[in-house]
Amino acid sequence: MPKPVKVSRKDMAKLSTAETMALAKQTYAKLFRYIKPYRGRFLLGIFVSVLSGFSNFLLIQGMNVVFSVVLDKNSPTVPESPLNQFLGKINAQSFTLYHHVAEKVDKISKFNLGLPGFQVNPAHLLPEAWRGSVGLVIAACALVPLIFLLRGGLTYLANYLMMWVSTRILYDLRNDTYKALLGQSLGYYSRAKVGNLVQTVFNQARVAQQNLMTLSQDMVQRPVAIISILAALLHQDWRFTCYSLIVFPLCILPVVAIGRKVRQAGAQEEAEAGQMMVQMTECFNGIRVVKSHAREDYEQRRFQDSNTKMNKLFMRYGKAMELVGMLVEIVASFGVGIGLYYAWSSGITASKFITLVGGLTQIYPHTKALSRIQLVMQKTIVATSNIFATMEEEPEVKDVPDAKKLNRTEGRISFKNVTFSYKTGHKDPRPAVRGINLEMQPGKFYAFIGPTGAGKSTLFSLIQRFYDVDGGSIEIDGHDLRSVTQQSLRDQIGVVSQDAFLFHDTIRENIRYGRLDATEKEIIAAATQAHVHDFVVDKKEGYDTLVGDGGGNLSGGQKQRVTIARAILRNAPILLLDEATSALDTETEKIIQEAIQQLSRGKTVIAIAHRLSTILGADQIVVMQNGGIESIGTHQELLQKSELYARLYQLQFQEATQWSEGSD
Repeated sequence: MPKPVKVSRKDMAKLSTAETMALAKQTYAKLFRYIKPYRGRFLLGIFVSVLSGFSNFLLIQGMNVVFSVVLDKNSPTVPESPLNQFLGKINAQSFTLYHHVAEKVDKISKFNLGLPGFQVNPAHLLPEAWRGSVGLVIAACALVPLIFLLRGGLTYLANYLMMWVSTRILYDLRNDTYKALLGQSLGYYSRAKVGNLVQTVFNQARVAQQNLMTLSQDMVQRPVAIISILAALLHQDWRFTCYSLIVFPLCILPVVAIGRKVRQAGAQEEAEAGQMMVQMTECFNGIRVVKSHAREDYEQRRFQDSNTKMNKLFMRYGKAMELVGMLVEIVASFGVGIGLYYAWSSGITASKFITLVGGLTQIYPHTKALSRIQLVMQKTIVATSNIFATMEEEPEVKDVPDAKKLNRTEGRISFKNVTFSYKTGHKDPRPAVRGINLEMQPGKFYAFIGPTGAGKSTLFSLIQRFYDVDGGSIEIDGHDLRSVTQQSLRDQIGVVSQDAFLFHDTIRENIRYGRLDATEKEIIAAATQAHVHDFVVDKKEGYDTLVGDGGGNLSGGQKQRVTIARAILRNAPILLLDEATSALDTETEKIIQEAIQQLSRGKTVIAIAHRLSTILGADQIVVMQNGGIESIGTHQELLQKSELYARLYQLQFQEATQWSEGSD
């Protein structure tokens, strides 16, 4: 099956009817696959929907019997038909039962019940003309709630079954979409807008699910209901029915006339909804920037403008939808008028006339629902194509079919003539790193230094295989990273980043994120080593303290220590430190450096450092410039052979000296 094409409302507005149907066939084929695990209940729901539609036939026939008995007093006989004969037998038995009960009641009524002026005589309470057939009337009246109970019960059961299937489909759609997004490479998120991704998972999955069930039920139940009603009306009086429906084909004209306008009215709705989601997400993620610049009013105005546009687009779409229904009713009313003239000229009885008119009014709600199917289908295609385009987008980095699971390694890392360029859209992008050859031994401490843009962070990303190299290879213990599974590779790596990110959860769970099966004792041990325990014991909730969104309830140093505790708990053979102590005060930095030194025993530790004071004791310092390695050595060696390193060291030493003298 061809891969679904991602389309927007704007694209839909430009498609012809044939192109729309072809796209619908493609997207619905994918969507209906989600029904397969629940096809038993789905088919049962469709079957009950058919019965619910057919119950309209019983409703009209039954009401005809009721009206004939109750309203046509001078001719209380029941019209002949198989259904009416069956109901007549029930009525006859009810009539016999009534006489039996009436005799008993009449005898009781001869006695005074002890209340002054009160005696029971039900025969006296009935109109004179009804006394001979009151049993038939009672049975006919009792038939009304029974018919509506049957019809309502079938409709409820059908809706319940379809709702049950619908919620499961929504569950699966959201899970699969979210899983597909998590499986994308890091480069995907550098291009995508987070707000659009949230909208795809939450809103568009819901639209696809709701409309799938609506269409499935309407396309079965509505036609059956219309056919059943028409059959009952034709059985009652085919001439009246035909005259009333003579303009029925004209009801299609409003759908055709407004359908394209509806598509045009909703052309920008999806784009504006995505823009609103993006704006909210960015504002909340950057709330500190918003607050620090006092831009609350500005952000409010941005949101208000987007919200206003969304409301206008929604109202325009909604008005067009309702206009279709209104025009269908207006066109249909001409048919009712013609039918009324026929009824007057032919002398139809009151009971039959009420039955026929009531039946006709039952047709139009179903017709209105069918008239909107094309519009609902368009909305579903947009949502569904977006979902499946997201699901089926190939990740830039993926496991090969025979990828091996990497067991615990020694931590030996080899760069062999590695070259890599970010996919920026340029025909000949500048390499971020080029010709990297480097051997890193277990139990050693390595540091990357160099000016901004030298390629330090890129090497970190390549070690974690966030991207695949363009040339050369990276190996861990002799295994090419592309030959092992991504999960097993990243299980070998602990990371402490300069941007300390914490989840909106407790301190305990944020530390446990490093190793999900860790015990409470292990969590506290890691927290103690990272000096998290020192400030946790002072908090009222202890390790159950919520850190807030992004760790907003903790200081910068506290957040950094929690991430270090997470890395300590992970106890991976490779440890990546991206300026890990940047947010710590001098005293705490010294303590953490000692903890990192203990943690690094038997592990490969690689640090990115801008402050040379933090990596002077490294076994090897790698000086990078313009994507390549300028020099490698210890601190003392580099002072002698690397002009760049010596200049960086001198600049930082002079700045530190000047700052110290200025403080004095």
